[in-house]
Amino acid sequence: MLRRAKAREGSHLHLPMHSFRAGADSGEGGGVRNSELGRTGAVRLLWSEADNLRERVAEADALYGFFSFDTALSQRASHGHLRTSPAARAALIRLCAATNTRGAVLSARKVETLQRRLRLHRLAYVGVHGTDVQACGLRMVTEPDLERAETAVQKLRRACSRVPALQTAGVVVEDRIWCLALHVRHAEPQVRVAATEEFGKLVSAEGLFLHHADDSIEAVPEGASMWRAVLGLLAGMRGALPVYVGAGEADEEAFAVLNRRSSITVHVGPPPRTGTNARWQVADTGEVIRLIHWLADARRRA
Repeated sequence: MLRRAKAREGSHLHLPMHSFRAGADSGEGGGVRNSELGRTGAVRLLWSEADNLRERVAEADALYGFFSFDTALSQRASHGHLRTSPAARAALIRLCAATNTRGAVLSARKVETLQRRLRLHRLAYVGVHGTDVQACGLRMVTEPDLERAETAVQKLRRACSRVPALQTAGVVVEDRIWCLALHVRHAEPQVRVAATEEFGKLVSAEGLFLHHADDSIEAVPEGASMWRAVLGLLAGMRGALPVYVGAGEADEEAFAVLNRRSSITVHVGPPPRTGTNARWQVADTGEVIRLIHWLADARRRA
């Protein structure tokens, strides 16, 4: 196993730099996003094209499946925390046991959190927006300057501790080493606005970039992105057909990049009003589990 967050030696694939911007469209790849179902060029229901896609999956020399922990494998419980279904773990076990097939789970959370939840050693884990990676076969990737990122995040954390708006009830600042996350889900509306504004000012002062997730605002270093880590993992499994499943801005960037490789990109849930870069859609996390079993069955018949 190679822990990329701590291993910096070896060759690197030099990829174009990309910065997170709040409200930006896709990362590398750009273009107009798919939006409404049924329109020409729109995102399509995956199961309506399952027969054709099954042939691609079965005939591929290898397959690498990438699944967002936050939006594809987990559901938000009534108390607000993400809950992972045991069925998701069972499905991933089947997928990783198939011939020439690997799986990876991606999240803004730390790798140790993902490993504690899933307890699967054969998976690759990508955490903290691609700065924390543990996987077999990781090759030739660029990564942000992690030492510099950690220093900037620690300075930001100390700065946050001195701002009253960030010490209010319902506001939580989470230190993820290479990323600082501001959680305001349980704060009053006016508190959310004030905390978000103050956090944004501090993030800019430290040269970090804002990333907006469904339930948090995160400060990340330049060069941190899921798609960079995904390309690094794919470089270690040449010729693999990528399948990427998720929802959210970090996943949209990965969709845009992987579409150039004729990948199978799948959005979970209805497309947002701004559209999606994904080419296919499934309804919810229950259908994601069905999709993983479907992939495993197709690979076993290969």
